[in-house]
Amino acid sequence: MMTRAQLRIFLLEGLGLLLLAVFVVIGGFFLSSGNQAARKQDEYIARFSSVLTADSYEPLNTSVLKDYPDINSVFMGYDKDGAAVGYVVDITTSPDGRQLHMLVGIDYENASITGIRYLNDTDNPYTITDLVLQSIQNRLIGKPIPIAFAEEEPADTVIDDAEEPVTTDLIDGTYYAQEYVDDKLGYIDYVEIEIEGGVITKVKWDAFNMDPTTENRSAASLSGAYEVSGLDWATQSYNVCHALLEWQDPEKLAMKSDGTTEIIEGVTCNISAFVQLSNECIENARYGFNKYRYYKAIDEILTELLGADSETLGYLNDDGFIVFSFKDYPEVYTVYGDPDEDGEAEAIGYLSIRQIATNEQPSGNEANDPALPSPTPYVEQDLSPDGSEDGIINTGRESDQILTDSIDDLPMSEIVTRITPVNNAFDETRQVVHICNTCYKFLKDYLNWLV
Repeated sequence: MMTRAQLRIFLLEGLGLLLLAVFVVIGGFFLSSGNQAARKQDEYIARFSSVLTADSYEPLNTSVLKDYPDINSVFMGYDKDGAAVGYVVDITTSPDGRQLHMLVGIDYENASITGIRYLNDTDNPYTITDLVLQSIQNRLIGKPIPIAFAEEEPADTVIDDAEEPVTTDLIDGTYYAQEYVDDKLGYIDYVEIEIEGGVITKVKWDAFNMDPTTENRSAASLSGAYEVSGLDWATQSYNVCHALLEWQDPEKLAMKSDGTTEIIEGVTCNISAFVQLSNECIENARYGFNKYRYYKAIDEILTELLGADSETLGYLNDDGFIVFSFKDYPEVYTVYGDPDEDGEAEAIGYLSIRQIATNEQPSGNEANDPALPSPTPYVEQDLSPDGSEDGIINTGRESDQILTDSIDDLPMSEIVTRITPVNNAFDETRQVVHICNTCYKFLKDYLNWLV
């Protein structure tokens, strides 16, 4: 029979086990909740950090959202001390029935754009190419909202319909040029551009190697086999190509005598090969001397020089590049002056592949060559916005189109930032500006901004 003392001990032990079980259950609950919260934050960081850097994100619950059906959700970003750093707006607009889904980061202090991310995850997406998106990002990131276009004028300014169209003599097609000789690491630079509507719409700059076991320079830079100061070379090449797309002229890259430039963000590498080859591609485009004709011309040069074409000689690699260096044959492309008294002649110029193929002298002009297509002028597309929300009132008479003093229902007096649209991508720029201005209007209502 259990004594009173034994019963007391039994009850105390039972109570202790019960309390321990309660603590384990409660601790497990909080641990599980903590893990779940940490996992949720990891998901938020992976999703939002590209547009707004923060240590944590929390959804914003406000009745103001019901007035903005395009906005899917808004998150607030906080630093490690719990201070607000900004907002992330998840927004989907539907231009022309297509869905444009984007994330926009906005700084808490000055309402500047911290990041823009395009999400191609809808059934019928509104497509923005990577190059166009980067151009738009370069114009908007770091700029405060709201935004309008620099071309827009005050109210009652009449658009001059008689203005002369911008023309260019570039013929549509794909154009290509490569260096004559390899560099000290065996790389031969090449540039390829595409012309559509008389303007440059695509640019690629890379280099293949004389050694077939060596990666192209861009791939080698990403794997760490090829290194330059600053960003990896592939990224710098991309930035240079993007700048040419934007400015349409290699001379505007402001290359210095040492081959570098200070006006393209993130570019520290030597761009002299790119400028030279881009100019050659553009010159080829004036005569319609496309990539096919360029390769055919190299084959003709090799046949005359070595007795066979690139494929027969084994100089055509698996990627279709003619991997040959004219290092030992400078006479192929060099123009020499008159010999001096010692019989030595100095190089006074260099011929391009096109000039060699057409027997053109350095001062010649093959514009009258009947075998070549005549350059056709290009009339630039009308980049003025459409619709009253873009600042235009359409009365049915072209002569009566006037600019109003609003954009996205925002008065021009309220505009903080003005940008120029991306060349040949006005509609894409306009849609992103509309999204940014929608974010501004939401924040204005939510925060009760007084303007």
